[in-house]
Amino acid sequence: MANRLDGLTETVKWHLMVEAAKQGAKSQGYALERLPGRGLSNIWTITKDGKKQRAAIRTTRDRWIAFPPLAKGTKWKTLDEVDVVIVASVDSKEDPENIEVFIFPADEVRKRFDAAYAARKQTGHVIRENFGMWVALDYPKRTPRDAPIAVGSGIADKHKRIAVYSIEKLLAENADSLAAASEDAEEAEALERAEASEPRFTTIAQVMAWTREQIAEIAGVRVEAVKLDLRVEY
Repeated sequence: MANRLDGLTETVKWHLMVEAAKQGAKSQGYALERLPGRGLSNIWTITKDGKKQRAAIRTTRDRWIAFPPLAKGTKWKTLDEVDVVIVASVDSKEDPENIEVFIFPADEVRKRFDAAYAARKQTGHVIRENFGMWVALDYPKRTPRDAPIAVGSGIADKHKRIAVYSIEKLLAENADSLAAASEDAEEAEALERAEASEPRFTTIAQVMAWTREQIAEIAGVRVEAVKLDLRVEY
């Protein structure tokens, strides 16, 4: 079966998922307004029954979300500024048919990111300041729940989706707005991706160090236990 997001630009995919997040929040009785003074950052004021809160919208096409740690993991960029996190996620990375929307209390998201940070640091994983650290909505398959890569995951098991939308229907209903996706949308999408990205590497040593960290995290061992040999053939 064809991936229903194939053929769309990155900006259109992001715009579609943000629209799903906004539509899901509205279905729960929230009114949304982009937070003034935040430039293109995807932070909103949401209001329901007279109560105003700050919300960060996050989109994911693999069911992992990221926030950048600051001050050695004692603070989280964007996450510390909000009361709730609205997530729009595909239902399947390989064969997405729907976009699911979740609303999570920011306090719980912070606790999960704190736990993930601590678990990864304990195993020697180098976590870079101001670059996205990832936590999964679901528990990673075939991975022990106490493995560093799994710690903090599973929030979607506790907080069920509040809405689900067919990708085909969303595309049809938002055809005009998607066609008119603005440069502002491109910049906002790029900002979200930048907050979630790993740094670029400029040396082979940096690539090797990062690879060791990722293997250690997946295997649940200390970085020192991972030995790699590199051979370059011409």
